[in-house]
Amino acid sequence: MFKYWKTNYFLCFFLALTSVKAQLVHEAKIYHLIAEAVHNVFNNTCLIFMYTVENPMRNLGLHESQDLVSLPIYMGRLHVRTTAYAIKTFRQQIGESYYSLKRPLFILINDSDELREQYSTLIAPWIDMAYINWVIFFRSNTSIPDFFSNIHVPLDCVFLVVQKFEDSRTYVLTEVYSIDKGRELITNVFGTWEEESGLEITRLALYQRRSNLQGQLIRVTTVEVSANRCWARSPWWINAMNRYLFQDPPVSVAIENSDGTMTGIKGFFGTIIQILEENLNCTIVYSKSEAWGSKHPDGSWSGAIGMLVRKETDLVAAELLMSTDRLDSIAFTTPVFSTKCRTFIKRPQYAAVKWTAYSDPFYGGIWLCILIIMLLSSGFILISFKTSPSRFQFSSEELDVHFLDTFFHIFGDVCSQGSVEVDIDPIRMIHLVIHFTGVILVAAYSAALISFLAVKVFVMPFTTMLGLLEDGSYKFGVVKDSADYGFFQTTSDKVLQRMFSEILDDVEKLPNNYLEGLSKVCTEKDYAFMTTDNMFAILEHLMTCILEPLEPIMQTTLAMGVQKRSPFRGIINSNILMMGDSGVLQRVIATELAIQGSKGGENLSAVEIIDILPLMLLIIGGVFFATMIMLLEKLHHSQFAHQLKASLAQKLRQPNRLEFD
Repeated sequence: MFKYWKTNYFLCFFLALTSVKAQLVHEAKIYHLIAEAVHNVFNNTCLIFMYTVENPMRNLGLHESQDLVSLPIYMGRLHVRTTAYAIKTFRQQIGESYYSLKRPLFILINDSDELREQYSTLIAPWIDMAYINWVIFFRSNTSIPDFFSNIHVPLDCVFLVVQKFEDSRTYVLTEVYSIDKGRELITNVFGTWEEESGLEITRLALYQRRSNLQGQLIRVTTVEVSANRCWARSPWWINAMNRYLFQDPPVSVAIENSDGTMTGIKGFFGTIIQILEENLNCTIVYSKSEAWGSKHPDGSWSGAIGMLVRKETDLVAAELLMSTDRLDSIAFTTPVFSTKCRTFIKRPQYAAVKWTAYSDPFYGGIWLCILIIMLLSSGFILISFKTSPSRFQFSSEELDVHFLDTFFHIFGDVCSQGSVEVDIDPIRMIHLVIHFTGVILVAAYSAALISFLAVKVFVMPFTTMLGLLEDGSYKFGVVKDSADYGFFQTTSDKVLQRMFSEILDDVEKLPNNYLEGLSKVCTEKDYAFMTTDNMFAILEHLMTCILEPLEPIMQTTLAMGVQKRSPFRGIINSNILMMGDSGVLQRVIATELAIQGSKGGENLSAVEIIDILPLMLLIIGGVFFATMIMLLEKLHHSQFAHQLKASLAQKLRQPNRLEFD
């Protein structure tokens, strides 16, 4: 009986071992060395070996279980965080928390039908494959296309197949990927490995190896917002003019053929898309949206952002601001340029009166030096005149020279006026030096005065958002259904929160685009509008008034939007970075985002009446005081003449006492 039981026991143990297929398809040493080499290439922070059998110590043979356990132990000795999971166990225990792993490397240890089934059903449908580097070990006779027939490897995923050449000691690492779901599997040789020489890989970067999209269809959406939707009822020529002026100019402008089908985009983003289409060998299909997009209370999105969320488009080629709520729903490409957001108001009608404009061209020390030179010159002239031997040729009246008279003569010389002719040589030399000094001073003063008068100093009612809020008379506007509006909805800044609740314009009255908003600043009284610096520079020449900026609200970056986990994001980013490195992007910015002309003569500052107001007041004051002095002199003279006349009359009326004597 015991002998029968013992025989059955060994039979059951043998059947258990043979019922579980071998997990390792190569020697454990090969796994160790190739895993180490791949880790060194990608500099992964952790490794996870994946297999199909659960509890391998119980279900595998002693030798194979030891080999399987040796995989994480070997990598752990190299100070690399390593673990091993059965696929089912990984799905249950780790799940979507794999995002906490930084640059992970997942290694599938065999190519069995069971592993392919578990991977295609339990892992591939939900995991972000591009987030992970993958390695799978194949037997020599396994067909790569057959294994991946039900597994989609996205364009931006690194998935390497390790397979040994038959009758050779060389292992080939083949990368596999598909441009899109339903497209054929593409294979490229990534490198080869031999025990003696190690791993030798291609020198081409990932998107250099995958630069050809082979005509892949990419849906591109731009934003075209009409400033007034009632234009649809206007005559065709008015619609054409309004569409030219009030679509989203000129960053992205839709191009349509005669039947209304969109065929392209003009402007900055249109040029970028054309370059991408040529570099990537893809086919672009265009569409447009009437709004950038805002988040509704139920969590849904409108506009172009909503099209990305609903996967109705692949790329939004428009100036999308990066915001927190948008980053939660979509992804962005590499920023194409940075800018600042600020608020613009209409320039005040009058500038500040420059009361010191006529004294500021010279510093106080220069004015003091001029006065000292005039005083010293007057003194020297007076001394020279008094001590010169030639003074005897002058009459007594001409010798009666006072310091004040001399000072006024010197003042006339400084002002380039004529002076009394004098034959005394020292005095003539002093007058000559004063004349030269006066010419230089007048030229320097005139140039500096023109500069001071040309530089306008406007009295701004406020320069900050807090000042705009405290003023209380302004209405504030942003573009409807835009990131600007969403920013004020979700901001934690107390001032901006109050602005949103107190002075922000009604939602239905908010402008539909930047041009309409800036135009409202000119046409409406006390209206402020927020936009970016680059957009204002583009649209400034279309304004009917002069706008003044307030202090910047924030620094922001503009980029194009893509779907979450978009396989095309990486290759688009790579091309944008290459355009930046080669100078193409800077050239496109310089040509497409340049200021579109300027209003004739607006850059020239004219001297207004308020600029010469101090001088006019000085002249008027001088004339007034001179008139008052003249009137006083007239009054004094008339009184004196009257008194003299009365005195003479009185003398004439008195009898001559000598006649009676």
